[in-house]
Amino acid sequence: MFIAIFGLFGSNSLNVSIGIPADQQNGPVYQALSGIKAVNIVSGSEDELDDKLTQGRLAGVLLSDKGVANPRLFISQANAQQAAAASSIVSGVVDKLNLRVANIQNPPIKLDIEEVSGRTFRFIDFFLPGMIGFALLSTAITSTAFGLIFLKKTLVLKRIFATPTKGLTILFGQGTARLVVVLAQTLVIVLVGILAYKFSLVHGALTLAEMLVLSVIGLISFLGFGLFIAGIAADENTAAPIANLVTLPQFLVAGTFFPIDALPSWVQPVVKLLPLSFFNTAMRKITVEGHFLDQMVWELVGLAVWAVIAYIVSSRTFRWE
Repeated sequence: MFIAIFGLFGSNSLNVSIGIPADQQNGPVYQALSGIKAVNIVSGSEDELDDKLTQGRLAGVLLSDKGVANPRLFISQANAQQAAAASSIVSGVVDKLNLRVANIQNPPIKLDIEEVSGRTFRFIDFFLPGMIGFALLSTAITSTAFGLIFLKKTLVLKRIFATPTKGLTILFGQGTARLVVVLAQTLVIVLVGILAYKFSLVHGALTLAEMLVLSVIGLISFLGFGLFIAGIAADENTAAPIANLVTLPQFLVAGTFFPIDALPSWVQPVVKLLPLSFFNTAMRKITVEGHFLDQMVWELVGLAVWAVIAYIVSSRTFRWE
């Protein structure tokens, strides 16, 4: 469902909205701006455009009073990034027009722009790997914790231990069940991304295989947290807030819905050490950059360290009854 909804969002390409009153949409500056693909010209009265500017819905408002050669660009702190982009674009247009008016054909300093081939990065390319991590962490922690607590409360585990079955066998069975679910989730998410939103696999089937292997590694790393919660929680009412305490912060800051680089610089080093951050970073290196598992040692080491910590703690706190 998340992929189906958020996949509708477009690419992260630059789109700068500049307001120009309808009666002032003429002249060389307007003609030049209207020919730039990244510029979206918005019409309206000066009062309407001014309201949108103060609300951050416009990057700038360009006015050209009658009889005045110099246009005026109004920007607002409500959207500083877009305002800077609008200033840069309009300034570049005005500079080119000034050179043309001055009949300067060969300015002493020129900017040579060369376009190289590259892959278009869309929102789905960022979002889909994050959704795999989202589903994986939910299954490994929440599903495992609630599943084992249910078996405890219904005395199923007590009955099983009346047989020669060993505890390790039960844990292995729980892990195997989650493994099947995780692999199915990954395949469904990728399939929806490919069929509905043309999500591309850089190396085809090999990229998909790398994603599945990383999902298995992530599950093994995260299962320890589910066992820890199942060990310390007496029932579902206790498990729910503990599970949320472990999963929710990671969903919000570990690069699931938006890049870690968008966070304040002082918190980024801490966030990058979260287990889901390691997984999301590794998954995007596979899907976006075309890397292989042997090229992401740091992320795999991070997942391994968290796995060791989680299993050591869970082994000391887990109870069968």
